[in-house]
Amino acid sequence: MNDPRLREVLGLLDPPTGGKLWHGGAGVLGTLRGVRAEQAIWTPAPDRHSVWELSLHIAYWKYAVRRRLTGEPKGGFARTPSNWPRPPEIADEPAWQKDRALLRQEHSRLIEVVRGLDPGRLDETPDGGGGWRYADLLMGIVLHDTYHAGQIQILKRIYSSQQ
Repeated sequence: MNDPRLREVLGLLDPPTGGKLWHGGAGVLGTLRGVRAEQAIWTPAPDRHSVWELSLHIAYWKYAVRRRLTGEPKGGFARTPSNWPRPPEIADEPAWQKDRALLRQEHSRLIEVVRGLDPGRLDETPDGGGGWRYADLLMGIVLHDTYHAGQIQILKRIYSSQQ
């Protein structure tokens, strides 16, 4: 990968295992290490998102950006409603592992597309990309991941302080 923008995006989206990002924290997948279903479904107050909901939301946006980068049609995300999928009614450990696997799958699919992206297209606007350039979509998903990874870390700390 010779393009500095793509190298930077990949380094921020998919840091090496055990590595920390420039802000000192883990990437999205790293923030979920050790989180059990009971903690994932917990919310600090009514009408607040849980780690579980955030994880599904992040998975959706990885899917949505990948779809925009590749020109795939809408409608293929595994959960509903798409932007903020609901956790399953039975929020147990197997269901949590399944939804974490969905996030890992969407993450891997996005990384694969980014690795194969032609750097010459970064300043182009893809069809179905909402008017944003490829470079904008990539930086947007990096920022989205960083924002929600911070929320997950805060939720984990609040949960732990109440136990």
